[in-house]
Amino acid sequence: MRPGQVVVSIAGRDRGRRYIVMQVIDDTFVAVVDGTYRRVSNPKKKNVRHLMWTRKVDGHVGSKLLAGARVTDEEVREALRSVENDSCGKADWSHE
Repeated sequence: MRPGQVVVSIAGRDRGRRYIVMQVIDDTFVAVVDGTYRRVSNPKKKNVRHLMWTRKVDGHVGSKLLAGARVTDEEVREALRSVENDSCGKADWSHE
């Protein structure tokens, strides 16, 4: 798991919603954003056991997060939109 990786919530009232990992807090928690309900200014702290990891990593958002640059909500929404538009098979998803 790393910043910029796309995940899907599998537990909680937000289950089924796609997020991008903004920060890895520790081995148990990550901060996730979707640009709409969870904005960059207020990321959601989520237990990694409640997430389904994908193999999709948005390079643009991920590299900006790793460099410490500011990421906008619009960039996050665009990255998630591009992942949704990709035709992804079952091999693109994993549950850890």
